[in-house]
Amino acid sequence: MSSTRMQWAFGRILFVLAILTVTAAGALGAAARNIVLLIVDGAGYNAYHCSSYYEYGETGKQPYDSFPVRLACTTGAYDAPVYDPEKSWSDFKSLRSKATDSAAAATALYTGVKTASYHIATDPDNRPLTTIAEIAHAMGKSTGAVSSVPFSHATPAAVFAHNKDRKNTGEIANEIVYRSGLTVVFGAGHPRYDDNGRRRPRGQSKDDYCPDAVYQALADGTTGKGWAFLESSDAMEALAAEARPELRRVFGLAPCTSSLQYRRDGKGPGGLNGNMPTLETMSLAALNVLSRDEDGFFLMIEGGAVDWANHDKNLARMLEEYADFNRTVAAVMRRLQEGGILEDTLVIVVSDHECGQIWGPSAGEESDTPFDLPVNRGKGNLPAAKYFSGGHTNGLVPLFATGPGSEFFHARVRGVDRHAAKAWCISGQYVDNTDVFTVMKAAITD
Repeated sequence: MSSTRMQWAFGRILFVLAILTVTAAGALGAAARNIVLLIVDGAGYNAYHCSSYYEYGETGKQPYDSFPVRLACTTGAYDAPVYDPEKSWSDFKSLRSKATDSAAAATALYTGVKTASYHIATDPDNRPLTTIAEIAHAMGKSTGAVSSVPFSHATPAAVFAHNKDRKNTGEIANEIVYRSGLTVVFGAGHPRYDDNGRRRPRGQSKDDYCPDAVYQALADGTTGKGWAFLESSDAMEALAAEARPELRRVFGLAPCTSSLQYRRDGKGPGGLNGNMPTLETMSLAALNVLSRDEDGFFLMIEGGAVDWANHDKNLARMLEEYADFNRTVAAVMRRLQEGGILEDTLVIVVSDHECGQIWGPSAGEESDTPFDLPVNRGKGNLPAAKYFSGGHTNGLVPLFATGPGSEFFHARVRGVDRHAAKAWCISGQYVDNTDVFTVMKAAITD
């Protein structure tokens, strides 16, 4: 039997097992009361390894490396070819073709449906799709979205908004504030502040991500939707530290235009905006509120600027953003443990797609070692790595999971990539991004 036919047969067997497993899960009742989905935007395996080298000098030390479920994940949009391990490791350029964007990737993660680029929780024909957050909301659970980039940007937007084009950020912001069922929202996108955390002169608002009228209604408390509004780091830190906050709607808008730290002046690390909340602070503030709901909650947390740095081929700031995301994961796990709800919570850490096509310095299509790996230069030192693209690819990304329902991922495995297994010291087993939705739904629904 040919390798391709063997992979097909293996995939069919796994698919049948997956259906049986998910069906059984539904029959047994809900397994998880809460879900925390943490997305590191734009990070493939080599970005993940580079972050580990830089932070620890070795791999295996990140807060999610000890999770029992450790798999790879495919990310292609609806019109992309099915992931082919052999082609992916024989044609250096192949994974750049028809690469997904964050809107389509987030939609797949939240709805289980492949869609076209730029679509926010809508199918390729622009019909609205039901997200996992909407399912949780219908069950009486609280829901939230947190991001280090604007709240109306693709990944946080698709949690509860629906739009045919991610560029319609004004429409998306209005939907999130006035028509969504979200309980908490934290993110960037403030029209009155620049990317250095400085207040803009009067009359010079920049409403790329949040219309000034929406901001003013939030600030004045006139939305009619019950939002408590926070726009300072001190206020968010106070909520993150509050022992037993009230369960209420909270909208936290960080005082910056586009990202907490990435778009500040300069290109290298250091010199952070001093008046800015961290992703960790915003996540803990959101978690504090949501965990008051006895019915449980769904929370999405995104480290969004890892992707932005990779687009710019800025390794130093990519690693700065990745470290911020990793600290957030560790803090969330501690808070879940301290709150006595870790055992009730399905936690998933995944990337929506790879960005930058990061490989080692000797890689490339003209090289004798095209898939040369980044070189570890020790803790605190930038790894030797090279960008081969300023855009996205459909390369494999890491997926980690723990908690009730996480075992369902094993039945969703679509195939094995032996080349990835050898290169990155992983099992090589991979699922698809639509499987993330399937597992989350199976974990919380009857």
